[in-house]
Amino acid sequence: MFKLKPWLLSVASLGMFLSSAVGADPPPKADASGDKAGIAAYVGSEAITLQEVDAKALKTNMKLSQQLYDARKAVLDQIVMERLLAPEATAKGTTVEKHLASRLAEMAKPITDADVQSYFDSNKARMGTKTLEQVSGQIRGFLTTQRETEVKGNLLKELKSKAQVRIVLDAPRTEVVIAANDPTKGPPDAKVTIVEISDFQ
Repeated sequence: MFKLKPWLLSVASLGMFLSSAVGADPPPKADASGDKAGIAAYVGSEAITLQEVDAKALKTNMKLSQQLYDARKAVLDQIVMERLLAPEATAKGTTVEKHLASRLAEMAKPITDADVQSYFDSNKARMGTKTLEQVSGQIRGFLTTQRETEVKGNLLKELKSKAQVRIVLDAPRTEVVIAANDPTKGPPDAKVTIVEISDFQ
């Protein structure tokens, strides 16, 4: 059975961790009725919200921002797939999870000994002194996971092509500052800017 186990990084938890690690004086005590959800800290009577902490954390930590996006994208793809398969599952009198597993099993071809041998031959330099018998289990597991991911992607693409699905989840972006003396080519008001990072030796 194919089963996706997505994880979602809690940015709110990160914000609480960062604010607690600041080491500042403890916030003034407030009545229970005055405490509000979403507050990470106080500077005097001025509140610092989790939204403010999270926004700064994501802006200054591109890796964290990418991890959050990847986690959201994986969960979003799973939800979209389940929603699109729900009518088929209902018509067959089964659950969405079982119907999804059945569809994936139909599409995924099992990994053969020839597949394992081919991968081993193409990656001998990475295997070192290990023999095929020693790494065949690891190779088979890797290829199986790779094929499952590929099949899920193909199924989702097929389902989306037959339905009205519009993904509006934004990928993380970072602003690239170009100095006035940086070498450039093309008009300064171009709609697209391509930045090349080279290592001159």
